[in-house]
Amino acid sequence: MVPRYSRPEMTAIWSPQSKFRIWFEIEANACDALAELGVIPKEAAKTIWEKGGAAT
Repeated sequence: MVPRYSRPEMTAIWSPQSKFRIWFEIEANACDALAELGVIPKEAAKTIWEKGGAAT
């Protein structure tokens, strides 16, 4: 984003930290769905949330 044309609120939404947090939430929710279908172990989905949540 061009700093002179953006407000602080908009800059925060598009910051790398915010972008990666949203990406993590999408992938972690996909893992929850895969765990419900039996594709991956439920414990693996839980671990992803625990470890990823600490990093975001």
